[in-house]
Amino acid sequence: MKYKFYNKKLFTTFFSLLLFFAVFNISVDPYDIFKTPLINKFNKIKPEAGRNQRITKIISFKLEKRPVDTVFLGSSRVNSTISEDYYGKITGGKIAKNLGMNALSHDETVKMAKNLVKIHPEIKTIYVGLDFFRFLEKNKDNKRAVSFSNNKNLTISEFNPVVLSFNTIISSVITVIKNIKYNGNAETSQPVDLTPLFISKLGYYGGNYFNAVLSENEILKLKEFKCDMEKNGYKVKFYINPTHAMDMSLINKLGFLPVFERWKTLLAENFDYVDFDWVNSLTSEKVDANTKYFAEMSHATSAFGTVILDCLILHKNNYGVYTDKNNIKKNLSEQRKALFHWEAENPMWEAEIRKVIDNAV
Repeated sequence: MKYKFYNKKLFTTFFSLLLFFAVFNISVDPYDIFKTPLINKFNKIKPEAGRNQRITKIISFKLEKRPVDTVFLGSSRVNSTISEDYYGKITGGKIAKNLGMNALSHDETVKMAKNLVKIHPEIKTIYVGLDFFRFLEKNKDNKRAVSFSNNKNLTISEFNPVVLSFNTIISSVITVIKNIKYNGNAETSQPVDLTPLFISKLGYYGGNYFNAVLSENEILKLKEFKCDMEKNGYKVKFYINPTHAMDMSLINKLGFLPVFERWKTLLAENFDYVDFDWVNSLTSEKVDANTKYFAEMSHATSAFGTVILDCLILHKNNYGVYTDKNNIKKNLSEQRKALFHWEAENPMWEAEIRKVIDNAV
């Protein structure tokens, strides 16, 4: 009979631990998805909120009980720029969800959009941020799948990873420790010159553009997606994510500016879009300790995100160029001149770009 007692005790201990960690993780809410009360020196700041986005963003979307007006889809460039809070501020409290994710392919974007409107059919507009590298043959299928059912309720496979997984426990512990350490205030640091980071990212992202061959089928895929969604009453709007001028210069110096321009032309021939990826006062921002609009050459910050939203929603600025088949040729001519001017004015960065190209040969 003793083994029955020990087995019962073992199971009781096991399930007690599961319950403890489930309550602990939900209370800490390290990924900021359950919106539990914020407690100073416990969970007020969320240093781990950006982890496991393919899981946490889906759960947050399903747990959203308020009517969702707009969703933003795309890569990590969308994730790093679009602020849901700022969208609410400029729209009088309307709800937007930023579902940008690292390495999100067009196939996954389409699949997500179709499931999103089944869960929140009240959605009115879907914005999709576009990236040149994702339309290249070698990159188009380089993706990470998103586990996302059209079930309005959370599935066990969606819920378990943020309640009982080892990663979530670690994130909860880190969250509590940092809240205690920083007394509920976000960690601050002295401004750092971003030049070394921009240089290192030049080499990292350079590989995206080598041997660039455009996949026109990716454009047709998005055109079909737009048509299908709009037949069902949902607006689909495309925009090109901003990158720093040196990213565009890298494309040019590699000899693929014609491919880049061909991409923009084919987009315009198939649907209208707003273009933020051209050389202007923001995308040519000086790189130093005071750089505001870019975290590195490929990813803009939330500061640039306010500019994007002001343009898309309020039409307050011209940093986003409305583009269609009627003005694309004129736009490209002006953008080419601006890029060449930046290159002439920035020999230091041109030297760094040349190093990237020489090292790849």
